[in-house]
Amino acid sequence: MIRFHLNGQWLEESADPSMTVLRYLRTRQMLCAAKEGCASGDCGACCVIMVDQDEQGALQYKAINSCIALLASLDGKGLITVEGLSHDDQLHPVQRAMVDCHASQCGFCTPGIVASLAALYHSKKGKAANDDDILTALSGNLCRCTGYRPILDAARTQHQYPPPAESAPISLLTQRFNPISPAVPSQSLDPTVNREQQLFIPETEQQLQALLADYPDACLWAGGTDLGLTITQSMETADHIICLHRIRSLGRITDDGDTVQFGAMVTYSQAESCLQACFPAFARILPRIGSRQIRNLGTLGGNVANASPIGDTPPIFLALDARVRLASANGTRVIAMDDFFTGYRKTAIRPGEYLQAITVPKLSATQWFTVHKVSKRLEDDISTVLMAMRLNLGTSTILDARVAYGGMAATPQHARFTETALAGQPLTLASFERAADQIPRDFTPMDDVRASAAYRLRVAANLVIRAGLEITGASP
Repeated sequence: MIRFHLNGQWLEESADPSMTVLRYLRTRQMLCAAKEGCASGDCGACCVIMVDQDEQGALQYKAINSCIALLASLDGKGLITVEGLSHDDQLHPVQRAMVDCHASQCGFCTPGIVASLAALYHSKKGKAANDDDILTALSGNLCRCTGYRPILDAARTQHQYPPPAESAPISLLTQRFNPISPAVPSQSLDPTVNREQQLFIPETEQQLQALLADYPDACLWAGGTDLGLTITQSMETADHIICLHRIRSLGRITDDGDTVQFGAMVTYSQAESCLQACFPAFARILPRIGSRQIRNLGTLGGNVANASPIGDTPPIFLALDARVRLASANGTRVIAMDDFFTGYRKTAIRPGEYLQAITVPKLSATQWFTVHKVSKRLEDDISTVLMAMRLNLGTSTILDARVAYGGMAATPQHARFTETALAGQPLTLASFERAADQIPRDFTPMDDVRASAAYRLRVAANLVIRAGLEITGASP
């Protein structure tokens, strides 16, 4: 049994453990404004608003892709669909602006666009959003009728309209939402069962460890931005699903002055401000990792544990000498990120263990760090090649180098020969040009639908040179 707030009222549901939010809305609630377009979180036609509280009790309004979000991940949270924005004859400010600016074209994508902008509106507390905020909010929404200009006009003027009615479902949610109230009891370890499937929603790591002791091969569901596709496109299901979103300790960021520790459930959006302060080159590529809807769900720990060779964060963590902490009922152990990836989509996680946290050393005054991602589209696209480079610098020399790539092998890997070629060299463009010649010794990439092996080798070498141009300021 799960409990969540939908459009103004608390609901209790016993649902199929593999049911997505979108399928629930359209088949159980007959709320059909959200559409299935791509079934992969790319187009935004399915966008809805998830509402949660942070540890200080402040409400957070997040646009998410309902097509790949597990219904169980709403347990203890709120959900607002487009149908819950207006009340009687009073439209929500976003809806009114869309109408007045003639921003609705055929209507297929409009509900998702309205949901994204409504999440922005409430995050800004009804104040004006700048163009960067607007473009970020809409980065995961397609308009198949190419009506972008009036949509942007609506986004720029939505704050000028009267606030939502107090009796509107989204206002009722704001007034009544309290997931830790006695009216919403804590989730027990009794599973939601559907024939051969079992769903568990632990609230503590102790409960999680006990579950993994009993079900060591259970599917751990974090943000689901990749696992969701196994349901919507591969039509696969797991016998045991453990949904992690209720475990607060996994969603914390800790800064001890020398390192930053990211709990496995920290989302990309949650990590933004910390990354901007400590690792600005990392923060710079966040807009290149999916859309805002994806970054609101996707987690750092999930991206690492998934062990995709084209995952965006593993090469970055490799270059930064990060460590992962693994936990189980038998205790914890810490291993270097270098030792974590053991093969194609394989890791050092043992049965019964889970990735608890990622610890990243802060950059020193003599270290320089950069990240570059190459993909077919600027936004919301998978990496063809991603390079992360960290240098330790002397007065005019490169003391040592850490260079890591994604998309070049079966696992994220260091470019060992390239690192050796940079170490001890003068800080000049020529040093980077010579080091780039070592890339074919480091990697033997494959041809696939995203790029040929030859293209990947050329791009990987050029990124080394680009880093040289960046740090030396030399002219190309």
